[in-house]
Amino acid sequence: MMWHVVFAERGGLPQSRAARSRDSAIRVACELLSQSCDVRRIIEPNGSFIERPELDEHFDGGRFPGLRRHGSSIVGEASVTARA
Repeated sequence: MMWHVVFAERGGLPQSRAARSRDSAIRVACELLSQSCDVRRIIEPNGSFIERPELDEHFDGGRFPGLRRHGSSIVGEASVTARA
């Protein structure tokens, strides 16, 4: 059973990335959101959808450390890279 994350890069056509579980699909969606991709929805194996508002709750809720929009860990990684 596969889950599909439907997204588009800036100015690009819609694409899909596969995941093996609901949690994995949400993690992929959050990673894509952190890369400024336009995540549209997740398609469940049974044909149901997880829509963008629910994905935003996961992303903003910090349920996956380091994937919050203004999280300190992302800024910290950038400053460490800048010093190296």
